[in-house]
Amino acid sequence: MTMASNTTLTLHRLKKIEIIVHAEDQRPVEDLLHAAGIGGWTMIRDVAGLGHGGFHQGRSIFNDQTGLVMFVGVADAATIERAARGLARLFETRAGVTFLSEVEVMRSGYFAPGTADGAAPVERI
Repeated sequence: MTMASNTTLTLHRLKKIEIIVHAEDQRPVEDLLHAAGIGGWTMIRDVAGLGHGGFHQGRSIFNDQTGLVMFVGVADAATIERAARGLARLFETRAGVTFLSEVEVMRSGYFAPGTADGAAPVERI
């Protein structure tokens, strides 16, 4: 993508959470993300990978309750922390992994429920 040289790009720093769980745990994770205040997320079905339990096949052969799903959500740090704490409790009895990272987004309003501009701009390119 080519941008005109006079175009200013404002980025907003937020946190990202990525969660991989067995498909049977999809609903509890959705409920947890919603309760934490994450207004939306992306869910990817049939994730494959190698972990402590060996290789997990990506394709669900019999139904949607087999295999792995991955959730990706973006929000402010406090919201992501609430979600991570809930996941820590869930993972006391269920299998799953969580990755947390800092990200920069262009349209912060998409990631802050109830506000037009949820994250302060951090840099201009």
